[in-house]
Amino acid sequence: MQVADPTTVLDAEALAAYRRDGFHLAENWLAAELVQQLAAAATGILGQDSPRRIMERDGVTVRSVYGPHQTDPVVARTCRRAELAGAAMDIIGEPVYIHQSKINVKAAFVGDQWEWHQDYIYWLHDDGIHNPDLVNVAVFLDEVTEFNGPLTFVPGSHNEGVLAATEKQGPPMGYEDAPQWVSTLTADEKYQVRPDVIARLVRTNGMVSPKGPAGSVLFFHPNILHASSQNISPFGRTTLITVYNGVSNPATSTGNPRPEFLAARDATPVRINS
Repeated sequence: MQVADPTTVLDAEALAAYRRDGFHLAENWLAAELVQQLAAAATGILGQDSPRRIMERDGVTVRSVYGPHQTDPVVARTCRRAELAGAAMDIIGEPVYIHQSKINVKAAFVGDQWEWHQDYIYWLHDDGIHNPDLVNVAVFLDEVTEFNGPLTFVPGSHNEGVLAATEKQGPPMGYEDAPQWVSTLTADEKYQVRPDVIARLVRTNGMVSPKGPAGSVLFFHPNILHASSQNISPFGRTTLITVYNGVSNPATSTGNPRPEFLAARDATPVRINS
């Protein structure tokens, strides 16, 4: 990772925490009016039936919608804001482009889990991104609590690199007729980190679940070990996640690339707006 110029968005303390722990939570980072606009946009996006929309195993509950920055003007403008894209540049140390965006939903009572995994292994094997110099930027559109399925991290695990993982063969249960690439987007992770590896890191580093009000933004490294439990509460947990990548580190898989809404092949730098 290149050394960033003096930051314009994240201060030295935030960058140090990110590099030490693999994540940084900025509470109340976005204005309430913008969060309300995003929440309204998300409602419309989640209602659109398209290949971008992934359902839970029950077949009726929305789990994720991918590539909203490509279709919705409110999301597109937000992904270019300094609070998100500028902060990503501070972390990565060079101009960035959007490799992927998604709205993840944990519906009240029925929102399913995400098993322990790392994100970068997918982008390495499936998209041909050679270095883990990306950053996930997650905007809380709802309050995130200990009850509605927050992300759980193993702090510092990003420093371990790509961890030993088992590649699950065949389609996940409930998705037998879906395209092959859907296997990376369900509750049954394609690349599952071995339990002994998880146990070793948790015993050493512990676990933490960042929580906060709507409008908070969570920055996290693509190699941090993380999971999230089912939503056991009557409160939904909707998150807009944008994955920024350095322009010098583009996807290189061209033989059988994933859809553009999962893995951008246009590495044009984001133009920051306000």
